[in-house]
Amino acid sequence: MATEKLHIVVGEWYWGATCPECGEMAAHSKGDSEKPGEAQVTMTCANGHRFSARTENLLRFEWGAQ
Repeated sequence: MATEKLHIVVGEWYWGATCPECGEMAAHSKGDSEKPGEAQVTMTCANGHRFSARTENLLRFEWGAQ
């Protein structure tokens, strides 16, 4: 499972989850489309922690508003 680094822009919407280690939000993909089709996705938070999350648990959030 490879992850690519997203170019995050404050004020744009993303699908992502909260890092279980530090609590920071991590974006997986742009939020202007449907949730990713995979059952599980891998993300990296701003502090460098890699973690997996089930797609059904992803949140649609506005970056910078949390």
